[in-house]
Amino acid sequence: SNFSQPSKNSLVTNNAFFQHDGAPCHKAKVITKWLGEQNIDILGPWPGNSPDLNPIENLWSILKRWVDKQKPTNSDKLQALIMQEWAAISQDVAQKLIDSMPRQIAEVLKKKGQHCKY
Repeated sequence: SNFSQPSKNSLVTNNAFFQHDGAPCHKAKVITKWLGEQNIDILGPWPGNSPDLNPIENLWSILKRWVDKQKPTNSDKLQALIMQEWAAISQDVAQKLIDSMPRQIAEVLKKKGQHCKY
């Protein structure tokens, strides 16, 4: 699928944002410097332990479900299945996850950060 293999130039646009959960590797000086040089804004502060607010986590869940259904028996088969199933995720699926974010964020805000259906 095209969205999973963007060209280097398409990774950084005039209005790119980087969202992370505060993991040390995301806050490393080299990363922070590179993001600044690329004029990439950092969304935050982002609440820790909030995978429900990150569309990629939903993609990982879909990928895991699709791979698990096929019950790979060794690491080579697992790797091949991951690559195959990742490529099978359509742009439409990714876009639907992205489009659902405003609704999810509104729900989290309404619940003042407490547990909600997402």
